[in-house]
Amino acid sequence: MPKPEGFPGQRLIIAPPEIVIECSQRPILRDLSITHIGAFSASPDHLVDRPRGTAQHILIGCIAGTGHCELGSQRWTINAGQLLFLPPRVAHRYKADANSPWTIFWIHFRGLRASDYLKILGVSSERPVLPVGDMQAISEAFEDTYRHTLHGFGEAYLLGMSTGLARLLGLAKVHQRSNGGRALRTENRLIKTLSQIRDNSTHAWNLTEMAAAAGMSIPHFTDLCRKQTGMPPTAYLIRLRLQRAMELLMREHLNVAETARAVGYDDPFYFSRLFRKHMGIPPSALSREH
Repeated sequence: MPKPEGFPGQRLIIAPPEIVIECSQRPILRDLSITHIGAFSASPDHLVDRPRGTAQHILIGCIAGTGHCELGSQRWTINAGQLLFLPPRVAHRYKADANSPWTIFWIHFRGLRASDYLKILGVSSERPVLPVGDMQAISEAFEDTYRHTLHGFGEAYLLGMSTGLARLLGLAKVHQRSNGGRALRTENRLIKTLSQIRDNSTHAWNLTEMAAAAGMSIPHFTDLCRKQTGMPPTAYLIRLRLQRAMELLMREHLNVAETARAVGYDDPFYFSRLFRKHMGIPPSALSREH
């Protein structure tokens, strides 16, 4: 028969009620705080059934295997590399897959800003599953957060837990991937092309070549690039080059002309104008010529 949480091999920390109340009254902690945190490796008998839900938001990260969740009247399958978010006070039931039981971590959290984080991630009762492209990074963020619980519930460690969770949620946004096969394939092509541009930023890329490398039309590529990086493709290339130029000027002490050539600009005067426009200072202020 399935058995509830609390079985051997499970890591589980629960904040005492007085600590939960204390967190709700302190700056920063009242914005985002953890009430429960834990993890366990594969167990085919894992089952949680809450007809009334919980008072907190729940985050479950599936590291390996598969699990199943019933949320309200909907059913979801959660695979490795996906995060599951359950809202407060909504009936839910989740369990490990019998043939490929999941390995998970979980966090119960609350706070004035909890809903804001979930809104940014685009998750809701209707869309509770979030695929992420780098589950290793998310898992490491969880472990960093969990370590703070091993020292008790002093103010410093509570703050560490809160900021650790905020970092984890931020990484979930950074590594967020699309739902659906077609959208995911398109996103993979975009990410691969942006990686090519980043690794070969001195190449004389033009917009047509960038879009062709991604197998997209120029408008589609431009739109997706803006959503992914916060800027259009040409601005992204300029930003990459100028970031590299900053490193060369400050760490390798190249002069302006040398730096311009090293990052893909034959005209040092054009490079200097571009650098001043985007960085707010002339490159000569950072070079060995200064």
